[in-house]
Amino acid sequence: MYETFEKLSGGRRKQIIQVCLEEFIEKGYENASTNTIVKRLEISKGVLFLYFKNKKNLYLYLVEHISEILIDDYINYQSESIVDADIFNNLGEYYKELIQKKPELFLFMMQAFLNTPEEMKEEVDARHNKAHDRIFHNMNQSRFRQDIDIRLVDDLLHMVSYYISQTIYNDLKGKGMAAAMMDEINRNMDKYVGQFSKYVDILKYGVYAR
Repeated sequence: MYETFEKLSGGRRKQIIQVCLEEFIEKGYENASTNTIVKRLEISKGVLFLYFKNKKNLYLYLVEHISEILIDDYINYQSESIVDADIFNNLGEYYKELIQKKPELFLFMMQAFLNTPEEMKEEVDARHNKAHDRIFHNMNQSRFRQDIDIRLVDDLLHMVSYYISQTIYNDLKGKGMAAAMMDEINRNMDKYVGQFSKYVDILKYGVYAR
């Protein structure tokens, strides 16, 4: 579906993706304007829709593309760690690094995750689940209990991510521009990461004393 877009030079693709991300982050899917996007890119709407067909497909492309980038980053992050790589190690610190180094990717995926347009919910969820499957395919499961259903672990991590993302999302209401959103996140970074890490530790070690 996106063959024409993929044939563009890497620099041009990156520029188009960046402009589209900024528009969706600041206005949300419903209010994002393809007219604004093409004006900033100095192309016609016909060219934009040649690449993506319509606004919905553009959004879904971004969801899948950014998901793949984040999963690749996480897998590389864990493989380069000096500790034995498992899904729980340094997870909170990874999210902190992600927010600081790639804030626009974090903001876009958070909004897509929490404020999915109803018409795309099933398709966005499918792409999100595909990304989670890649994490679980690559993670070290050697220390897991033998009776653990791996999909339940996935569900629990998903719930924790959702709760922390919802907390951040609520804190950002009314902040407007992406820069203001990131200022707010950075002010509360330790709170978000600390809370996330505590939930992950409970999931990893359990509730009762051994």
